[in-house]
Amino acid sequence: MIDSQYLAHLERTRNEYLSNAQGAIAKREFRKASELLWGAVTQQIKALAATRNIVIESHRDFFNFLRQLSAELQEKQLYDEFVDLNALHKNFYDETIPADAFPRFYEQAIRFIGRLDKLTRSPA
Repeated sequence: MIDSQYLAHLERTRNEYLSNAQGAIAKREFRKASELLWGAVTQQIKALAATRNIVIESHRDFFNFLRQLSAELQEKQLYDEFVDLNALHKNFYDETIPADAFPRFYEQAIRFIGRLDKLTRSPA
């Protein structure tokens, strides 16, 4: 049984992170925005995993879940996109994404979240 309160919590948190990321982007605080976007991505992954009775407890679990999901859906690019988006997490610590490249990561994160949200909401 899916815990609807837990899913609602993850969705609220995801939306809060997205809103805060947009605020940071407006201030050109891309390092901060990176981690907020990464947080939104991970909240969405946790929600999708929860619909499959899987609990994500570590950074490695995100990779394992996305690898398994990609194989199940036969969509290798889903896992590849996730691996690319991990640069957002790294950027918070090492500031490796140039400001002019940041919009691409933002758009990719929004598309990825939307794709996973659709899977979260569809019957298994």
